[in-house]
Amino acid sequence: MYMFKVPYSGKNELMDSAIVTKNDDPIRFTLPGDEQGMYLITSSFNDYQVSFIRDAPMINIHADYFARTSSSDSRATISLLKFKQAQDALANRRNPAYFNNAINYADTVKSPAAFALIYDQVDFGKDYAGLKKFITRAVKRFPTYPPVKEIEQRALNFIKIMEEEYHIGDTLPFISLPDRNGDQYSTSALKGKFYFIDFWSTFSPASLACTTIKKEIRSAYSKRELDMVSVALDPEISEWKRYVDSQHLQWRQLIDQKVWEGTAIRTLKFDSIPANFLIDPDGKIVAKSIPSDSLLSLIGRYVRQHTGLHPQ
Repeated sequence: MYMFKVPYSGKNELMDSAIVTKNDDPIRFTLPGDEQGMYLITSSFNDYQVSFIRDAPMINIHADYFARTSSSDSRATISLLKFKQAQDALANRRNPAYFNNAINYADTVKSPAAFALIYDQVDFGKDYAGLKKFITRAVKRFPTYPPVKEIEQRALNFIKIMEEEYHIGDTLPFISLPDRNGDQYSTSALKGKFYFIDFWSTFSPASLACTTIKKEIRSAYSKRELDMVSVALDPEISEWKRYVDSQHLQWRQLIDQKVWEGTAIRTLKFDSIPANFLIDPDGKIVAKSIPSDSLLSLIGRYVRQHTGLHPQ
C-alpha cells in the first residue's frame, strides 16, 4: 500500500508505503510535519483508493475493499464526505443548488484543505464582485495556508481577465494552439484575411447546437471569401477528436486543454461559450458574440461588404 500527498497543484508526492500480509491487518503510515492537507492511499494490486484530510496528530481510517470510507478522527474528512454525498444527491451541475451548496460549504468549512479541494465546484457566473468577496473571506480565514493563497492569485487573475474585453473596432490579438494533428497553429496565419473564429466545448450543449450552422457557413463560402477557425475549450483531447471526426468538421480545429485558464481566455478575454468574433483583413473586430440564428445572415452581409462577393 502507498500513501501520497495530494498537492493543490502539481504531482502527487509519495510519503510512505507498507506491505499487507492479511486483508484485515491494520496498516500504519507516518507523516512528517503537521500541515493540513489531502492524502491518498492506494494499492499496487488494484485501483483501490482512499482519500482523507490530515487535520489531527493521529487519524484512524476505516475503509473496505470498495473504498467506502469513514473516519472517527478527521472532522474535515467527515465534513467533506457529507458534502460530497449532498452534491451527488443533486446530480446535476446545471442545478443552481449544486453551486450554491458548494459556495455555502466553502464559506463555512473550518478546514483549509477541504476548502481548497472543493473550490473548483464554486461558480459565481459573471458575478466577479461576488467571487472577489468570497476569495477575500477565505484568505482572512486561512491566511497562512499556501493553497488558499494560490487560489486567491488564480481567482484575481481570472477576474482581471473577465472584467476586460475586446470591442468592435479593436484589433484582436493572435493566439497559438495545437490542431487536430498536434501541430501548433497561430492565427497570425490569417493576417490579411476575412475570418470567423469561434470558441466552443464538447461539454456545452449550447456550443454543440451551433455545429450545423457552422457547417452551413463553411459550405456557403470559399476560404478566399471567408476563413474559419474553431477553438475547443476541452480538457479531454480524445473526446474532442471523436466529436470533430464524427461531425466531419472541414475547417481548422484547435484545442485549448487548459479551458478557463488557457491561452484563448487569457488572450481574447471572453467570459462564456459559445463565443465568436468576425475579423476583417486589417485584424479588426467587425462583429462579436453573434447569436447562432443570426450567424449566416450577418456573416453574409459582412462578406458582401468586405469582399464584394456572394455565397457560392
